Amino acid sequence: MRTSKAWLCVAVSSALWLASTVGLVAQDVPGIVVDRVHLPRPSEVRVGDAHVGDAIATIARFDLRRYQLTFLTQRDGAMRPLDRWAADMHLAGGINAGMFLPSGRPCGFVKLRGEVLSARRAGNHEGAIAFDPLGRSSPMGIGGPGCAQTFEALGTQYGSILQARRLLIDCEGRPTTWRTGRYSSAALGVDREGRAVLVHVRTPYRMNVLARMLAAPELGLRGLVYMEGGPEASLVVNAEGQRLALMGSWEDGFHPADDLHEMWDLPNVVGLIGR
Repeated sequence: MRTSKAWLCVAVSSALWLASTVGLVAQDVPGIVVDRVHLPRPSEVRVGDAHVGDAIATIARFDLRRYQLTFLTQRDGAMRPLDRWAADMHLAGGINAGMFLPSGRPCGFVKLRGEVLSARRAGNHEGAIAFDPLGRSSPMGIGGPGCAQTFEALGTQYGSILQARRLLIDCEGRPTTWRTGRYSSAALGVDREGRAVLVHVRTPYRMNVLARMLAAPELGLRGLVYMEGGPEASLVVNAEGQRLALMGSWEDGFHPADDLHEMWDLPNVVGLIGR
């Protein structure tokens, strides 16, 4: 079984990172809202599954007044599928914590509640996710091209920072032009109401095509970071009567098929827990 995409991790870089935080809007809404959005464009490849559905984006939104983000690694236990991480650690939701090396160590920089878990700065990782605010900052910050603050500024405002591959949608809601092969995908970001947003799309797309569709104004996404693709792309929701366990399958050049129905083991997870 495959354990990493180490070929996408590159040498240490000291480049500046841009970031933006998005404020919460106080509204009387459920703590978790899940939407299944039919995407307007079909895939370039023939896929389809009666269980998963074709050309669908699952978008799970978490109110950060009721839930908080956390980061789980192998020091919290052995590699396991995301649904087992969620059950074992009592997560309300979870998603991939980015790509990782064969050892399970993240490709990029990770700080959790002030402790640096990985000092590695991957030069081709242009996205950042920050949480655990230290002062009056918003509960979650997103960094990368098209956002407003530096990565260093996020480090002074938040106790936890995770470096990830790249933004699909910037902090102004604009799609990126990242050209890739076609694969299933998982992404993490915020929406215009300041909620944490977990996105999963099993149907394989090129990321610039997917970004344009997810940037539709009615979806309200304001900073969406690509976390993983192919068979490892996973999303779980298990709270407030919502139960989801979604997995990817297709990845050009590795697994060009829509036939996987069991989650792959992950060493690192971004989870949401109740406050």
